[in-house]
Amino acid sequence: MSGRRAWTALALALALAGCKQSSRTGIALDASIEKLIPADTVVLAGARLEQMRATTLYQRLMGEQKIAPLDEFAKKTGLDPRRDLIELVIASNGKDALMIARVRIGNPSTLEALLEKEGAKRTVFEGHTLLGSESGAVVFLNGGLVAAGRPAQLKEALAGKSADDTKKKAVLGKSASLPADRHIWVVAMGGFPPMPLPETGNLANLNRVFQSLDTVTMTLDLKQGISLSATGLCNNDKDAKQLHDMLRGLIGFGRLSTPTDQPEMLRFFDGIKVDHRERTVKLNADVPMDMVDYFLKLTERGKGKA
Repeated sequence: MSGRRAWTALALALALAGCKQSSRTGIALDASIEKLIPADTVVLAGARLEQMRATTLYQRLMGEQKIAPLDEFAKKTGLDPRRDLIELVIASNGKDALMIARVRIGNPSTLEALLEKEGAKRTVFEGHTLLGSESGAVVFLNGGLVAAGRPAQLKEALAGKSADDTKKKAVLGKSASLPADRHIWVVAMGGFPPMPLPETGNLANLNRVFQSLDTVTMTLDLKQGISLSATGLCNNDKDAKQLHDMLRGLIGFGRLSTPTDQPEMLRFFDGIKVDHRERTVKLNADVPMDMVDYFLKLTERGKGKA
């Protein structure tokens, strides 16, 4: 191969590699967070809080808010969750939940001292200090990571050992298929626990339909208002069709119930789309920022009347 051809081939290979890398999508958790996720996790959710704070919607909702408990907490500890929380991940086995947060924090000793002052007990496990009680504890880790949950969960996460991590791998694999730029994301695998609904009538079918869901994914993007995308994979076509029809019925009922003096509400329902194909049901809802402002004004008006 001549020198020119060799350089051409190398340039083409680099270009293709660059295209491949730039097109990568999917939720990719930091290794330090991923290793803390329990092996029996069937529900995994995350929030990119630092990016969320930059959105117009967040500024509209929280920019001028004064929340006394958070203000007091920030004053005592120097840590303001509204400013210093960077990322939040919640992992659940369907019964218990473990919260993992990346926080912009200097020396956690101030927080540890505050927790002890409030009655938290210290427990040392494999070089880590757990602060809390039998019902819940917190541990501060390197890199600004904070984990909270039941002590047994925390110890399992810190040990990082499990004979079977099939469920964890399945949930992480599914999350890798979601767009990486969404502010909030959720993956749930397996049937869902019964909801407190009537045991007879049309509502009784809801529990059966939701329990038939094999996998659910959801993402929420706040850059241009609220954009929600959810996908449910049912056990069979019949259940998927029933879920699709139920969601369409709820949207239709909402349209019929729209007050005549609030025609903007029709735009809200028009922005919700439900599709069904075989075992899969997809729901997409887009609420532009002007519609969000409209809802917020309705809420503020209601508070004024109250």
